[in-house]
Order: sequence, then C-alpha cells, then structure tokens
Amino acid sequence: MIDDSTRYPDGEPVSAVVLDDPRRLQSFDKIFGNANPVEVEIGCGKAKFLLARADEFPQINFLGIDIIWKWMKYGVRRSEKRGLGNIKFLRADARETIRHGFAPGSVSIFHVYFPDPWPKRKHRKHRLITGEFLRLLHNRLIDGGLIELATDHTDYFLQMEKAAIQSGISWTQVRKLSDERLFEAMAKTNYEIKYEAAGRKLHYLEILK
Repeated sequence: MIDDSTRYPDGEPVSAVVLDDPRRLQSFDKIFGNANPVEVEIGCGKAKFLLARADEFPQINFLGIDIIWKWMKYGVRRSEKRGLGNIKFLRADARETIRHGFAPGSVSIFHVYFPDPWPKRKHRKHRLITGEFLRLLHNRLIDGGLIELATDHTDYFLQMEKAAIQSGISWTQVRKLSDERLFEAMAKTNYEIKYEAAGRKLHYLEILK
C-alpha cells in the first residue's frame, strides 16, 4: 500500500515508493488514483528510462520494479525531486509481483532492458525471459499491449527469440533490430548508454499481443 508512513529502508519518509507484499498489492487504479494506462519496467535500476517517460507522458502511469534498493533509490529520489506523481516503485521480485499482484489485462507495456544474462551455461536456468514468463506477461497485457526487450548478450537474445515461440502464443507481431531502438529512441537506460559508448552490439525485440 502507499501512504504517508511508507519509508526508505534507511528510515527516511518517502511518498514515491511502493513497499508491500506483492500478494496484497492494490489495483493500479488505487495505487495511482486514476485509470490511466500503465507501463511497467522490470529491473528498472536507477530508472533513467522510466523517469524520462514519466516526465514526457503525464497521462500515463509508470511502475518500476527492482529487487536491489541501492540502485532503485536513485530513481525514487529523483522522481520526488521532479514532483512526478505518475511514477511509483516496487522493491520486490518481478516474477512474484506480476504473478500475484497484477490483474489480467492491466498493463499496456512491459519494458525489460538488459536483464542479467547469466552467461555461464550452468546458470542460464536463472534467466528471466522464458516461454513461461512471456505467457505470464501476455496474460497481464491489455489487447494490443507490448513487451519491449533489450540485451547486449547475443546468446540471450537468441533465447528471447526462442522464448517467444516456446510460449505457444500466436503473437500479433514480433520485431527485432540491432543497434537501433524499436521503441522510444530518445529515452535510454543507464546500461544502454554505457554499452553504446563501449561499442557493444545491442539487440532489441518487440512483441505485440
């Protein structure tokens, strides 16, 4: 829930962050106080991308999810300094949050940018993007909703493509591109800017429900 008693982990009061059990997460209408469309960034980190979107589109609600507070706190504090009432944050596991806290047909866009690639073969089972996870996102998307994915890891990108097929869903459209964003070209994540500067090849995948 969101109220005046919500605090940072270090005890400082905060109004922009959602700290709650995902199984008891309130509806988006209650969280944001309106019925505007909702975009969710999974693994938002410092939320550079999400803050830019929230600032540009006040008629859209934005929720950033990340389990690591030491990065997400920068996004929280910046959103408060800018007075952005259309962005909230949830410090929790994304899988549990979406499975237990999101209603079907409630999200317009899921943004998943540069998730941990778990490059070692024995660790790949920990990767977030699987056919099963995409089925879950599909269920939570509105009709015509989008899943926007990005990675700098070629093997993971190939797995993302396979996951779209393994989900068993007849997606309306699946688009891919390298080194050029498919969505909102001017708003970028911190990792995206860093990897571009380093000359890494960036892969983008857009999946339309």
